Amino acid sequence: MQAAVITAPGVIEIQDVPKPTPQAGEVLLKVDASALCGTDQRVLRGEKPVSVAIIGHEVAGTVEAVGTDVEGITIGQRYAVQTVIGCGKCAPCKRHHQIRCLEGFKAIGYAWNGGFAEYMIMPREGVEQGCLIPIPDDMSAEVATLLEPISCCINGLRFFPFDEMKHVVVLSGGIIGVLNGLVAKAWGAETMTIMNRSQGRLDLIQELGLPFDHLVNTSITDPEAWVQENTNGLGVDGVVVPASAKELVPLGMKLLGMGGHLSIFAGMSKQDPFESIDLNDIHYRELHLHGANSSVRRDYEEAINLITSGKINAESLITHRFPLEQFNEAFKAQADPAVKSLKVVLEH
Repeated sequence: MQAAVITAPGVIEIQDVPKPTPQAGEVLLKVDASALCGTDQRVLRGEKPVSVAIIGHEVAGTVEAVGTDVEGITIGQRYAVQTVIGCGKCAPCKRHHQIRCLEGFKAIGYAWNGGFAEYMIMPREGVEQGCLIPIPDDMSAEVATLLEPISCCINGLRFFPFDEMKHVVVLSGGIIGVLNGLVAKAWGAETMTIMNRSQGRLDLIQELGLPFDHLVNTSITDPEAWVQENTNGLGVDGVVVPASAKELVPLGMKLLGMGGHLSIFAGMSKQDPFESIDLNDIHYRELHLHGANSSVRRDYEEAINLITSGKINAESLITHRFPLEQFNEAFKAQADPAVKSLKVVLEH
């Protein structure tokens, strides 16, 4: 089979590699589509180490074969791949919160070969956990690759009280910022604002007709002054930080009104994750800070509901499609702002 193989840090080659055979408890998927994300860029550039040579965790595929001891999985059925796999034994895992696994969760495309290949294995641990999520018959494989990033945004926004959310700001116009904005809008945010430093990115969002109320270029507009002017000095109800820029956390706090909620969606550099904040600001204004790290099955199921109900038009987010054999071209297109890509999907 063909696969995009990491042969050295920053070097990816399309190679013929052996097609895997499912062992006891495992499932073999024929990958129908996979998508690139920002984390993949870091891995492929050699900035983030992984344990495998084939990555890719936004995946949809069809069951080709099953190993012995597999029950409830149908050959020919289409599934999306849940990325996170927990130990299955600790208290959070038993509550189906594998993202809080006390042993530290593992992930498809990081600890096991992922979906940038014609075929991939769902390991026994993932099968037993329920990491194969059935895809509705009327959902394309390309759209199904978006279930993983949408599910992560759902997890990150789950603690926002949307019945009280009049105005939410997302501090990035990349795909994850856009998806956070779409989930917030679908869940009831009355006013949704995207802030970004690149006008080109904001122009793309406008061209795609996405349902945001304000697009603010923070390279020419002071975000604090803008929020003060557009909220009558009250601040916004929610802020999402979906970019790995630690200075956005204190900025987000300043944009919040009394009792506001901040989602720290993005992880920060492990080499320098510290940033000074005024703890009294949290105390006296009764701010709420939430962390977010990946997703679990219930989040995928909610993502499916948001798409099938029409609350999120996932198809409109896919701006570029490439065949697997053009993986390096897809990788470059995702990284080049001039290409104006939002979501890049590989069709297998």
